[in-house]
Amino acid sequence: MKPFVYGIKYIVGRQILKQDKPLICGLVLHNKCNLRCRHCSVTGRDTPAMSYMEATSVIDSFYEEGGRTLYLEGGEPFLWKDNHHDLEDIIQYADDKGYYASIIYTNGTLPLKTSADTVFISVDGLKESNDFLRGKSFDRIMNNIRESDHPSLYINYTINRYNKDEIGEFCQYVDGIKQIRGVFFYFHTPYYGFDDLYIDPGMKNKILLELLKYTRNYKILNSRAGLKSAMKNNWKRPLDICHVYENGVIYHCCRYNSDPELCQECGYLSYAEIHQTLRFRPSAIYNALKYF
Repeated sequence: MKPFVYGIKYIVGRQILKQDKPLICGLVLHNKCNLRCRHCSVTGRDTPAMSYMEATSVIDSFYEEGGRTLYLEGGEPFLWKDNHHDLEDIIQYADDKGYYASIIYTNGTLPLKTSADTVFISVDGLKESNDFLRGKSFDRIMNNIRESDHPSLYINYTINRYNKDEIGEFCQYVDGIKQIRGVFFYFHTPYYGFDDLYIDPGMKNKILLELLKYTRNYKILNSRAGLKSAMKNNWKRPLDICHVYENGVIYHCCRYNSDPELCQECGYLSYAEIHQTLRFRPSAIYNALKYF
């Protein structure tokens, strides 16, 4: 109930009272990762790992600003350590501080044992496609999901030119896995240029129409309001209520927010969802409540 009340108060404060408070704090704990995905070069960012003291300091500062939602990202968050501290220590600190939700973004190759409220696992298609895009990992990820007793596991599926034709088949597959509560779809964002993964706007809209149909039958976390906003490509960006902290720098929206042209190609559809939630769209609010 507390997260729900906080969310309503936040929306009213933001949209009606024009209060300027952050909503989401993303901590880039490190850029170390045990996969080398075709779409990602984050491991090449020459930044040191975050210390436990730095992480708790940022959590404190963000709390004082009014934020209550923590996103833990990387690299691979489950690989993070600082001497005797590990990921669970950060989650526990945030919980003790009074955060309403801690959310982990992981590649799923390590055991999914955590007290975080929600875990998003990146899987980009069925076995052949996923392993082509992310390295041989599909069987290990699915085994970790099936062995997990975490109550709030979701898939992040990033659509690109190689996996765009198996969305329906993938939705059917995950519907048979009881541990998976739903799938959130993104589009590949050309952070490093227009590569062979890129999908043009016309094709994106065809896929979005397909997803709108699939929401009636499958466990899809994207709301109808969010998908329609993505078709219009009209959600606000950069979205300054989302702060990402890395190596002493606070980025608003994402770590690549200084290129207006790239912003227009953004495929990070969860921000479209946030924007629609702030506009009081019922389907966006309903879906957000599933994982907050």
